[in-house]
Amino acid sequence: MSTPQTLEAGPGTDRPRGRGSYALRWRGLRLVTSLELRQRLRSKRWYVALAVWTLVMMGIGALGLGPTLYSAQWEDVGPIAAMVFSLQMILVLFAMLLVVPALSAGSINGDRTAGTLATLQASLLSPAEIVLGKLLAGFLTGLAFLVLALPSLVPIALLGSIGILYMLRLLGVIVLLTLCVTAVGLGLSALTSRQLGSVVLAYVIVFGVTVVLPIAWGSTAVVLNEEREVTNYYTVYDDEYSMEKSRCAAEQVEETVPRLDLSLPLLWGNPVVLLAEAAPTLPADYDPLEDPDTDLLTTLKTGMRSAATTTHPVHSVYCSPDDPGYPTDLGTPPNRPVWPMGLGLWLLAGALSLLVAVRRLAVPIRRLGAGTRIA
Repeated sequence: MSTPQTLEAGPGTDRPRGRGSYALRWRGLRLVTSLELRQRLRSKRWYVALAVWTLVMMGIGALGLGPTLYSAQWEDVGPIAAMVFSLQMILVLFAMLLVVPALSAGSINGDRTAGTLATLQASLLSPAEIVLGKLLAGFLTGLAFLVLALPSLVPIALLGSIGILYMLRLLGVIVLLTLCVTAVGLGLSALTSRQLGSVVLAYVIVFGVTVVLPIAWGSTAVVLNEEREVTNYYTVYDDEYSMEKSRCAAEQVEETVPRLDLSLPLLWGNPVVLLAEAAPTLPADYDPLEDPDTDLLTTLKTGMRSAATTTHPVHSVYCSPDDPGYPTDLGTPPNRPVWPMGLGLWLLAGALSLLVAVRRLAVPIRRLGAGTRIA
């Protein structure tokens, strides 16, 4: 018959031996998560925000498809519905990026200011259980916006013939980004003493990655360019008046080619780019003139893949494949996805933020900022 293990107090700390900073128990994790969720659900503003969000999503779907269903033919509804669906997914992503930092970036320092964090630290809860419990609560709270958006997303996806795998990939990207942004907000909340400061820093990071870095990437076209000899292929006509007989002619010119592919790492972590990476890839023989019906995310993904291979000779062909002399030996541009690097950066940032938060909650506290309240 085995005897229960005795937990002895270690030197320099009141935490029982065997319960380190990174110890995890399902009971402790569930306790912190439930406490955080109950605290959030007490606020009436939370229910108002969810109701407004649901009405906004339904209103966008109605405004986007209402006039089309009333005046257009049935075959015209699908392409418009696919475009509205892509716009709604981008809106859901932006909503998550706006809501999640406010929920997580003030979680730890807010409890420290209120004097409730010391109670958790003095209990048998480990720092890892406190941090991960707050992470799970903030993550579940943010996902409520995603769940409430589904009633307006699913009907439009059906009208736009959106595949189930495509939709699941988009939702998976949003879920992962929500988890990572929540973790980054917790790390900032543990590093800063004031709740307002950590929330502002979280929004600065999100705004910088989403808006500032894409602007910086576009600006690099002025600096990152090179003079090189390019072979362009144009359609020429034997009779310019009748324009019946055409052929594909090559012309070698000196051009200034922007090397946006060199600065593409600036967009690796962009949430909209990562969302577009989940869209289906257009076929190599896709012609926008013959089949212009495509959603916004697919168009963005195609543009990013083209920007990654700006120097490939296939981008200098302006002829129709039916023209005599059309070049067929130029090869195919390499398919360079962005999502492995982008999601890798976000997951790394989230993991490091959680480690920082756990270290900052470890007791005894080695360094404490001036004016910081303990209990």
